[in-house]
Amino acid sequence: MFEKFTEKAIDIVKSAQIYAIENNQEKIYPEHLLLALLDDNSSIIVKTFSVYKIEISEIKEEIKKLLKQKSTDKVVEFVSFSESSKEIFLRTLDIAKILGNVYIKPEHLFLAIWDYPKLELTEILKQKGLDMDKIKTMLYNVLSANKHKKVKHPESIEKRRRVDRSESIFSLIESSDSSKIFDRAIAKLSTSNYEILGTEQIMQSILEDENSELVKILKNFGVTAQTFADKLKEISSRKAEFEDKQIIFTPNALKTIINAIDIVREEGNASILPEHIILGILKSKKGIAYNILKELNVNEFLLEEKIMQPIERQVNETLYIMRLAKQEARRIGNNTVGSELILLGIVLEANSIAASVLRDLGVIVKDAREVIEELIGVNEDYTASEITFSQRAKLILEDAWNIAKSQNKTRTTADDLLIAICNQPDSVAMKALSRLGADALEIRQGIKNRIEQYTI
Repeated sequence: MFEKFTEKAIDIVKSAQIYAIENNQEKIYPEHLLLALLDDNSSIIVKTFSVYKIEISEIKEEIKKLLKQKSTDKVVEFVSFSESSKEIFLRTLDIAKILGNVYIKPEHLFLAIWDYPKLELTEILKQKGLDMDKIKTMLYNVLSANKHKKVKHPESIEKRRRVDRSESIFSLIESSDSSKIFDRAIAKLSTSNYEILGTEQIMQSILEDENSELVKILKNFGVTAQTFADKLKEISSRKAEFEDKQIIFTPNALKTIINAIDIVREEGNASILPEHIILGILKSKKGIAYNILKELNVNEFLLEEKIMQPIERQVNETLYIMRLAKQEARRIGNNTVGSELILLGIVLEANSIAASVLRDLGVIVKDAREVIEELIGVNEDYTASEITFSQRAKLILEDAWNIAKSQNKTRTTADDLLIAICNQPDSVAMKALSRLGADALEIRQGIKNRIEQYTI
């Protein structure tokens, strides 16, 4: 049920739970939810109460009086939802459906509470002059107006850079943990009638390493060197590998490698692993290797999850920051991670050199969130589709990776990301930092000073 609740609505439920525990009540009642709703002084609900000159503190006291009779003498450590609260949660879904809203907000909760016929507080508020019909109409109008609201990310309109990435790709392959994979794949060309490396040779080369954990994972999905080779024999044409032009890689093999590089940079690693190549194949959804995986009935989503599990268990600063950035994108209802959310991810991570420098300059989470929301807006209804990176964000990840490589690091760090952000003066992130009173020169000097302190 709660998967459709926004972060603010979830916070209301959590606060209601705390109210119940603090008052030794074993269940969460609608009154607890209302107490939590009235805690947010900036909400439309509280502001509406103010219009009617109703003191919030007085209402809270009235609610607490009603709840006293539901208290117990024993210490409460765990609470469950009352039947009345469950009915209210179901009612929020009905209200959202009627209004065409995808997600449940605090306003939906408030409307559902006041639609609940057994709530004693309703009569008390009516006596204080609260016109619930007018309030309901206003909230319905607000929620209906937001139904089609969709804010476009300012960096999403930037054009993709048209540059030749082949030189950086080849240098990365030569220095990567997958260099042996490509050596074996190229060797296979001499035994075939082809001169251009395709996804099928790359996949065959990966499957030859029988002792790797990745090959064991693939085997569990029915993908072995033999099953792949058998399927490959059935293919008489390489049409699936080509689109517009031919280079040393087939176009779809090149897309696979570029996808793998993007994944590597999002994780903060400086080297491509065979796992990244498989993830690149799954992401491209094209080419002979991908077609064979489909013919072998591989559940690509489950395979991706199995491959990602050991990667995500690694303690990795950049990977954690990217995860936080994506969470923030979902929180504000945006499917795009721009430069500003990478910046916010750094601030939220809190333990890195970069986060310390920003903290010294007065950049804190609350202020950063407010400024960023002003710059890019908030979408009322979030569509649960894949989170993507803006072109500016991808450029920052690429620049951070180059900075890390130039210093012979095995992984990119938060300070590499922050310096890369500073290298993009026109980015939303730098506009946010400017509003927060921090500039690129101060940040670069701060990072330099911190690194020198740690290396002395």
